[in-house]
Amino acid sequence: MLDHVVFAASAFMAQVLTNLDNLAALLALMMVSGPRRAVLGFLLAQLIVICAALLLALGVDDVVPHWAGYLGVIPLTLGIVGVVRQIRGRQSEDGPRVAASASMLVTMMLFISLSMDTFAVLAPLLADSAPSYRAAGVVGAVCAAFGLALLGLLGSRASFMTGGVAQRLERLVPFVMICAGLYILSNSWTDAI
Repeated sequence: MLDHVVFAASAFMAQVLTNLDNLAALLALMMVSGPRRAVLGFLLAQLIVICAALLLALGVDDVVPHWAGYLGVIPLTLGIVGVVRQIRGRQSEDGPRVAASASMLVTMMLFISLSMDTFAVLAPLLADSAPSYRAAGVVGAVCAAFGLALLGLLGSRASFMTGGVAQRLERLVPFVMICAGLYILSNSWTDAI
């Protein structure tokens, strides 16, 4: 039971740390288009990404049962590219922009486009796990999504969250992806035995 809680906590942390860019966008969108549309678009996008990661995890077992762990190469590679970009200083300062009158669909699509790093970490993590651990991981990721939405609502009222704090935290994302990729790859060898 404790191992399921720990796995849920790791999925929770992966969801939070790969969504720091989404949190910054959520805060900005709440100021422009209001909290209702921004938070609902964010939550719908997160639920779609989590469900897509779970569906990929379920499908990988049927197609290539013992090779699922090698999906860890994806977040590892994306993390290394992110670190190299940070070192070279080629981080994009301007994120995607959405008009104040954007529909819920447009807002949701913005958050889905910002969540590819979350998908790249969560899908291999779930694919390389037993079914009961997948359920725990999904619960952890969903709790993180709702926690981020709540943090966004609270943060929209706090001046320090709209500044550089969220942008500085975003620099951790490539390192989280590298760690997740290494974990998934290191766990693959134990699955082959």
